[in-house]
Amino acid sequence: MLYNMCGLNVYYEPKYKQTITRSEKYLAKNQNLKPDITLNVTEERIDNYILSFPHISRSLAEYVIYGMLFYEAILDYDGILLHSSAISVDNEAYLFTANSGTGKSTHCALWMKYFGDRAVMINDDKPVIRIIDNKIYACGTPFSGKHDINKNILVPLKGICCINQGKENVINKITTKKAIGKFLPQTLCINDKQKMSSLLTVLDKVLSNVNVYELFCDISEDAVKTSYNMMSKN
Repeated sequence: MLYNMCGLNVYYEPKYKQTITRSEKYLAKNQNLKPDITLNVTEERIDNYILSFPHISRSLAEYVIYGMLFYEAILDYDGILLHSSAISVDNEAYLFTANSGTGKSTHCALWMKYFGDRAVMINDDKPVIRIIDNKIYACGTPFSGKHDINKNILVPLKGICCINQGKENVINKITTKKAIGKFLPQTLCINDKQKMSSLLTVLDKVLSNVNVYELFCDISEDAVKTSYNMMSKN
């Protein structure tokens, strides 16, 4: 089947329910278009993955592997994965990244509540940042963690924020050097030198054109106002 995501035609043939179901809203209307990316997950590869993670089902294993293959392949198209929650407000995208359990999804949920119809979740866990015609976009994908919160859209990227739990709501812009140190643990771990070079090239372009912030916040409406007021005006 041919799917359209991140502005690319992606061909793959999922066999199990989780990948089939989560990919449905990305189905290309024209199935005769030439694929930009072709992905293939064999039963043998699923077997090998389950040997390392015996607690998961074949359906989940296939879904995870397709996600890994896609995020590697999109490096050839100026795209990178950033483990984050991506939200659009007034057609501008904001990404919130942090270690698992810090509260990025919770913070985005507060944004959704505060902004109402002005806000759309792009991807709650694994959005793509992609450069297209020298413009930088946050993109939805069907690979979005356990909650399957994503939308098949591309939205101009306004800002990226590294979240920390805090007793007070404080946000500041951070340097490129500090941002790189925070982003690398939240993207692909790649052994291939050429692909790693592609990742760093895209990351450099993103950080040269998009402001990055660090937020210390609680779980409140004031946290939303603090982050949005800073990120939206710069």
